Amino acid sequence: MIANAVLTLPMALLVKRDFARLGRVSWPVAIWTGLAMHGHALATFAIAWLDRGSGYGPTLWSLFPGGTITALGAHVIYLGRKAYGDQARVYGLKENELIEHGIYRRSRNPQYLGYWLMFVGAAIASGSLLAFGFAFIFALLVHGYITIVEEPHLKRHFGADYTIYCQRVARYFHVDASEDLKRELTDG
Repeated sequence: MIANAVLTLPMALLVKRDFARLGRVSWPVAIWTGLAMHGHALATFAIAWLDRGSGYGPTLWSLFPGGTITALGAHVIYLGRKAYGDQARVYGLKENELIEHGIYRRSRNPQYLGYWLMFVGAAIASGSLLAFGFAFIFALLVHGYITIVEEPHLKRHFGADYTIYCQRVARYFHVDASEDLKRELTDG
């Protein structure tokens, strides 16, 4: 987990370099970002299991809400990837369209939000203090990555369209009880 956090800075710098040179992420850097994201997920779930009960003993009262939050996070990730319509966009290999439909009408970063929900859900379900810590570290690393690397690139690449999108859509999630939101979360 610590190695993953330490390797995030050089990864972010390589992504930033690729964005400046290529306007997208190169294949090797895309593989690195994928391994980092999935590695953090696997490490967090393993820690949640191995450290279970360090904060409180897992019971149905923690398993149900934790499992529900984890499932919600997985669903949010699914909706984000579905809106992309192409796996190449998931890792920054394709930057030809500003995605504003589907769940991207409510969140500029639904996949990061989804991963964070999964990590927090696992921590709640297991009662693991370390998993809570790793969810917090993930949130800090991702927020830094978004604000230092991704958003400046998208502003340069999409210009005024991205600026308007940012004014209209929250970075993580805008809570709205409208029928449109309910439909998006159930239908995708």
